[in-house]
Amino acid sequence: MSSDSENSFEIPEKLSIDPIYKTNWCDMSAEIKRECIGKMEFKERLSLRCTAKAERSLIDSQKIKFHKGEFWAESDDRFDAVLYSENGNKFSKCLDGGPKTLANKAFEFVKYIWKVGVFENLQISFFVPVYEAKLKDYTGEISAKNVYLEYCDADMVLSIIQKLNDDVESIMTNPGLGGLPDIDSDEFLAIPQIQNVPYWHIANYSKTNSLHKVAQMWIDKNSKIGSTFQVYTFDDGSFQEFLEHCKDRIVSKSKKRVRIRTNNPDRHILLERGFVRIEGAPQYFRLMVIHSEMEESKYDNNCKAWIRKIDPEYYNV
Repeated sequence: MSSDSENSFEIPEKLSIDPIYKTNWCDMSAEIKRECIGKMEFKERLSLRCTAKAERSLIDSQKIKFHKGEFWAESDDRFDAVLYSENGNKFSKCLDGGPKTLANKAFEFVKYIWKVGVFENLQISFFVPVYEAKLKDYTGEISAKNVYLEYCDADMVLSIIQKLNDDVESIMTNPGLGGLPDIDSDEFLAIPQIQNVPYWHIANYSKTNSLHKVAQMWIDKNSKIGSTFQVYTFDDGSFQEFLEHCKDRIVSKSKKRVRIRTNNPDRHILLERGFVRIEGAPQYFRLMVIHSEMEESKYDNNCKAWIRKIDPEYYNV
């Protein structure tokens, strides 16, 4: 009986309490380290960079996915960055100081994040021009699926878009109350990212010739069905100007829509005009590449959803 009792307290060899791993970080292979780094949150990676200076290149070689990244500079003496991980964790950093010192420090931090980060959503709001030269000098790529540029002037918008990855799915710009009147539409439409992005919009834009130029760009590039451009403007001549430039391609037209042919018999381009019942509201336009066999009965007569996307303030149609 006592023998059975003693045997019941024996620890089998396979259940040894000795540690499974006795290897320090510095003794691990690069492959194992990369696996570990890939599971770390951004804050943990920053801490590891501080304690393992000799291996920063290995840490920085591993991309990290963010659900959302926000970068904004409201004045030349403050810079903020907020990052949301795929797991819902939040990392924030606020930098302040003298304009020149702050700009250098802030943009070094931004460059590092853009180097290692892959963003589902990215918002950039630069109110001050001190970052303009730094953006132009930045030669890296910004990996993001959905990009929102707010309160950036024309040069900043161009600089940022030119650095986006080729897989970007939407580009949205909102320059604020001042509008975006000085951007060169020809220069803008020559950017590959603009030519290939499935969806993009410009809020408060005064270049009425952008509509027919976008359509012509799509025709020249044989753009994919589903390509969409939206804009709102306070210029009353946008719709009529489009009709005049595209009169030789018109398939059908009404007060709200005009449909034109492209050089591809499978594709048409549809321009829709949306209105809201608010005095002083701008005019809203949506330009889309559609299948040439799409029937007019399939048109979406409720413009509420697409107006809300470009201008959430005016959505009661």
